Amino acid sequence: MATPASTIEDFHIFLDEQLELLEKARDAEIKLSNDDIAQANPKVLCARGLAVLNLCVSRYYTGLGGKPVLELSPDNSLVSGGMPTHGLKTGDIVKIEEQLSASAKKSQKKEAQAEAITGVVVRSASQKLAVALEMDKPYLSLDTAKRIWVVKIANDAPFKRMIQTIRDLRATKPDGLSSILRVSFGLSEYLPPQKSEHPLEFFDEQLNEIQKEAVSFALEAKDIALIHGPPGTGKTQTLIEIIRQLVARDLKVLVCGPSNISVDNIADKLGPLQIPIIRIGHPARLLPSVLSNSLDVAIKHSSGGMLVNDIRKEMDEKLNTSKKTRNAAERRKLWEDIRHLRKECKVREKRCTEDIIRTSKVVLSTLHGAGGRDTGNRNFDVVIIDEAGQALEAQSLIPFLRMPSKCILAGDHLQLPPTIPRTGKASPLKKLELSLFERLIKLHGPSIKRTLSVQYRMHETIMKYPSMGMYDTLLLADASVRTHLLSDLPNVTKTDDTQEPLIFWDTHPQGGFGEDEAGIDESKSNAMEAALCCYHLRNLLGAGVQPRDIAIITPYNAQVALLSETIKSDFPREFPDIEIGSVDGFQGREKEAILLSLVRSNGKKEVGFLADERRLNVAMTRPRRHLCVIGDSETVAHGSAFLKGWMDFLEENADLRYPDILILQQ
Repeated sequence: MATPASTIEDFHIFLDEQLELLEKARDAEIKLSNDDIAQANPKVLCARGLAVLNLCVSRYYTGLGGKPVLELSPDNSLVSGGMPTHGLKTGDIVKIEEQLSASAKKSQKKEAQAEAITGVVVRSASQKLAVALEMDKPYLSLDTAKRIWVVKIANDAPFKRMIQTIRDLRATKPDGLSSILRVSFGLSEYLPPQKSEHPLEFFDEQLNEIQKEAVSFALEAKDIALIHGPPGTGKTQTLIEIIRQLVARDLKVLVCGPSNISVDNIADKLGPLQIPIIRIGHPARLLPSVLSNSLDVAIKHSSGGMLVNDIRKEMDEKLNTSKKTRNAAERRKLWEDIRHLRKECKVREKRCTEDIIRTSKVVLSTLHGAGGRDTGNRNFDVVIIDEAGQALEAQSLIPFLRMPSKCILAGDHLQLPPTIPRTGKASPLKKLELSLFERLIKLHGPSIKRTLSVQYRMHETIMKYPSMGMYDTLLLADASVRTHLLSDLPNVTKTDDTQEPLIFWDTHPQGGFGEDEAGIDESKSNAMEAALCCYHLRNLLGAGVQPRDIAIITPYNAQVALLSETIKSDFPREFPDIEIGSVDGFQGREKEAILLSLVRSNGKKEVGFLADERRLNVAMTRPRRHLCVIGDSETVAHGSAFLKGWMDFLEENADLRYPDILILQQ
């Protein structure tokens, strides 16, 4: 049994260090964003997908939540064929500014910057870009006669919330700390739960025995319980059962995650179960399938929401009038009226929100959103944090301030850690990568967690090395997936490719197509591997594998760009459903077939961050039926003991192939 590992002084030292690191991380994030904007002119930012030029205001209107929305369209005198190509997506934070000519005076540029406004992209379509504005100020300068440009900026709001959380904890007296916090920081020992004498009746009878044990463990835990869910082991299904059991006990549950997608995945599964749930969050950032359970939609359809809708209509009428009038005094008066209406709208929405939150059994929010005003001063009986291994520790602490009696954390600390601003290898910010989930395991040992070990995703050959290298050979492939192949899919022909679960294209004997032999190519791209991806992809498609069932992933963004260009050139407009992306961006995802390009091939045998076992664990556990690895065995094997073991495993267990350069060149 673990004993307390810290004193209150240790706790305060830890909080002070966290505060310092978070402030540095916030400053680094803002600096990176500001440097990107300051060091590149708008055209360069546009080329990088971070900005859109030559826009005009087409209309104002009031969106969900009473937020003013600015709709921007291309300036037809300069742009033809719709919105220029850009990388802005729904949910991005952007700055909107008047677009001045290159000859504009410094004073004009300063004035334009001072009048710039920020907002959240709520719609990105071929003919328009809609932005919900965050600042309550008149937008008189952005009329239809002016040309506008939009640029993506850093969002420091999550850091502000985390910093405030740490400060609140620092100010809390020792006797005011909850038992959850005391266990979390080693101020109290962890007491394993007492086994209940009454058998649990499960809602989902399809749970396996290990999942059922995890559910019982979480329900019986006094303060904290961890559910360790390796890839494909049904972590979400287990959490859904836990939530249903808690609701049946008439407990109020707050479900959180570090990202919107992690929360939406649970909301999506809860939706059909007739449980009163509410999803808090900006509608622009939610999956379409969960919008019907969102707070904004609930307000709109509530009894109090009828009056709110009337206020919004009145605001829209005044917005339209302000756009038409040329009298400055009259426009100011209209904007003053709009301000008052917006205040009234917020007051009434707050009342609606409190009623909705009070009557909802389950409230879902990002960790950042859990500290927002929408949750009000409401306390919760139980907090559940999904993907806790990907959350910064300070993020996980935010919902703890809602004073729950129990917290259940689910995740996998052996996949990618929390994301921190990129500031170099030796950055002190690396300390922030230790999640609360991982630290609890280190502090209290395996008794604080239950590990799900039966996986329902991978062919057992694909699963074998991750199980050996990362999970102490605990993973077992369920009979439903143990031997499944691409050739078992409808209308897929049996070929040398579709009947092999694991293929390794070893590029080492050929050489010459990879990185610079001196190992100094910083682009981290590999033309030979891109060509091999195209070759193997063509064979899979020719055998009848559907494009939507295939993804090509790689650790390096430069290789993502090269692959995208190569595939586009090789398959012009044929297969838009084939996904190409980074390993990091594919965590939590799966496909029937994955093509993995490792990229690194150089004389110095340098592998860079390919040596990160957690990143490779994510990469090799995305496929269900087919994993095709493409890489230079000689370079990769020198990266780490884990990589050496993997190369040896592939040589023994994969269908080992060597590329024919003549075929690739053709």
